[in-house]
Amino acid sequence: MQKQEIIAIIDIGSSAIRLLIAQSRPSSEWDLVDSAERSLALGRDVFRNGSIDRKTINRAVAILKDFMELMAPYGIDRIVAIGTSALRESENREVFINRVLLQTGIEVAVIDGVEANQLTWLAVREPLEAVCADFKHYKSMIIEVGAGNTELMILRKGNIMASYALPIGALRYLQRIDSKVDGSVEETFRHHASRNIRGISHELDLSKISKLLAIGSDARLVASRLGKSLSPQMDVIPLAAFREFIKEIETYNSDELVEHLNLPWNEAELLYPSLIILNEFVESTRADEIFVHSGNIRQGLLVNYATGHSALREIFSTQVIESSRGIAKHYRANMKHAEFVRKQAIVLYNKLNTELDLKDRLLLESAALLHDIGTYISAENHHKHSQYIIQNSDIFGLSVADKEIVGHIVRYHRRSQPRNSHTSYMKLDRRSRIIVQKLAALLRIADALDRSHTQSVVISDLKAGNKKLTIFTAYAGDISMEKLSLAEKSDFFENLFGLKILLRN
Repeated sequence: MQKQEIIAIIDIGSSAIRLLIAQSRPSSEWDLVDSAERSLALGRDVFRNGSIDRKTINRAVAILKDFMELMAPYGIDRIVAIGTSALRESENREVFINRVLLQTGIEVAVIDGVEANQLTWLAVREPLEAVCADFKHYKSMIIEVGAGNTELMILRKGNIMASYALPIGALRYLQRIDSKVDGSVEETFRHHASRNIRGISHELDLSKISKLLAIGSDARLVASRLGKSLSPQMDVIPLAAFREFIKEIETYNSDELVEHLNLPWNEAELLYPSLIILNEFVESTRADEIFVHSGNIRQGLLVNYATGHSALREIFSTQVIESSRGIAKHYRANMKHAEFVRKQAIVLYNKLNTELDLKDRLLLESAALLHDIGTYISAENHHKHSQYIIQNSDIFGLSVADKEIVGHIVRYHRRSQPRNSHTSYMKLDRRSRIIVQKLAALLRIADALDRSHTQSVVISDLKAGNKKLTIFTAYAGDISMEKLSLAEKSDFFENLFGLKILLRN
C-alpha cells in the first residue's frame, strides 16, 4: 500500500466469522485498530449435508451487518473478505456469496487451501526467522488445525518444500462420528483421528521433522497456560506438558471446559478434537517441543496488502521453485536434467519477446522441473501423467489456475501441440491458452537441448534475425542428438514465433 490506509479483513471460516481492522504504515507494517469474532457453524451444515442451511445464511448476513456497523466509524478504505474450507466445499456457495453481496455490499472471495497456506506463511515468515533461526538447520513443519481442514507446510533450510490442505478438521471429524457408536465420543474420535493421520503422516514422511510450529486459537490457548514466552508473538511448549494438558481436559465435557478455561462454547466444543488432531501429527515427528505463533490468515492478508506485489513475488518465487523441486524429487525425476532444462528455458525466455510477465516465467520454471515426473507412473505418455500429477498436487505459491497452466505446459512439452479438440485446453481462458502455447514452445526447445541427458549443450549465445533464431553452444562435442531432437520438436516454436531454430557449436 502506497499510502496509509485503514483496511478491514473478514475471514468466513468453518466455525466463526472473524473481523480484523488495521491501519497500514509507510514501513509496510500495520497497527491493529479493532477486531471481532462471532460463532457461526458453517461447517456443521456443509460437512453434514453438503450445503449451507437458509437459517445459517441469515445469521451470516446478520453478523456481517453488525460488522459493517462496527467498521463505520473508522472510515474503512478497503474491505477484504475471504471464505475458506466450508464455503469452498458448499454446494450452494454462490447463493451464500450473492446473498451477502446483495444485503451487505461485501464481496466474498473463496480461497483454496494452497492460497490459505501462502497467507499463513506471510504471517509467520519474519517472526519465525527472527525468533527461531535454528528452524533453518532442520527439516521443519508449520501446522494449523482448523474446524474444516488441517494445513501443513514442510520446510527444509527455511524454504517450503511442500504444502498440504488436508480434509482433517475438528468440526469435520465430529460430524463423522455417529452418536450411537459404542464407547465414548472421545475414544471414538481419538481412534478415528489416529487411524487416518498415521497413514497420512507415513505417506508424507513426517518422521524426519525435527522442529514444529503450530498456529491457531487452540494451540495458543495451551501456550498461554503452559508455554514459555520467546517473544510477544511466539511461545514454546514442552511436548510432555502438552500431552498432560490433553489428558487433563479429556475428562471434561464442553460445558465444563467453558467454566474451567473461560472459553466461548463453540471454542470449547472443538478444543479437545483440535488438540487430538494436533497431537497425532506431533507424535508422527521427532519434535520434543511445540513452537506456537499468534499469526493467522487475516494477518497474512494484511502483510499481502502492505508489502506489495513485487516484494511478494520475490518471496514466493523461491518457495514455488523449492516446492516444485520437492515434488520432482518425490517422483524420482532426473534432477540434473530437470535443473538443466529449467536454466535453458530461462535463457530462452529472457532473450525472446514473449510479451509475458515474471509470474509466467515462474510457471515455466515450475513446468521445467516437473516435465518428466509422469515417468514415475509410466514412460509411455508420461507427459499426460505429469499433467495429472501436477494438477492434483499442492505446489506452494501456485493457485489451482496456475497449476492448470503448468500442467498444460508440461502436457505439450512433447508430441502433440494444443488442439481445439483437446477439451481441458479449450476450457482455459484465452490468456491462459496463449501462456500455455508460448511457454510449452520454449520448454520443448529447452528439453530438446538435453536429448542426450548429459547437460553438455549449454546455450552460450542467442542471435535472432532473418527469421532465424541461432542457438550457439561452447560444447565442441557431438550435438547430433540435440539437432535431431530440435528438428522433431521445434515446429511448434517456429509456427508461434516465426523463427527457424538453428543450433551451432
